This record gives sequence, structure tokens and C-alpha cells, in this order.
Amino acid sequence: MLAVLSKKKTVAETCRELVTAEPTFARWREQAVEGMEQVLSDKSESSRRNHVLEKKLTEAEQTIGRLALENDLLGKVAQQPT
Repeated sequence: MLAVLSKKKTVAETCRELVTAEPTFARWREQAVEGMEQVLSDKSESSRRNHVLEKKLTEAEQTIGRLALENDLLGKVAQQPT
């Protein structure tokens, strides 16, 4: 199958080696291409989700940093004699 997709062998050569008819091979090839398209689509969607999650994580880290700084400042103010 890969030999045909990479054009190293013809469909006829591959069918002879696999002892199968060309229509059967064509169906296999179509299923393989559909499977590859699905995997690539899933990977693209996963990449988008990862990007959104990374953005949310960055925002959360910034919020935590800001709150830690505010907490530290409030602690220092609270320790000053009045």
C-alpha cells in the first residue's frame, strides 16, 4: 500500500504481489486515505485544544502570581506598627 502511495510501485504490481483485484485494492486505498485524513483532523483539533489550554494555564499562572504578590504586600502592611 505505501509503495503505491509513494509511487515506488504501480497498483498493478502491488495487486499481483498481494494476489488481489484492483477494485479491492482501490477500496483499501480509499479506506487508508480516509483513515489518514481522520488522524490528521484529530491531531489538528487536539493542537487547537492544547493551544487553548496553554493560554488558560498562562492566565492562571499570572493570576496566581498577582495574588501572591498582593498577599505578600498585605502581609507586610499588616505587620507594620500602627
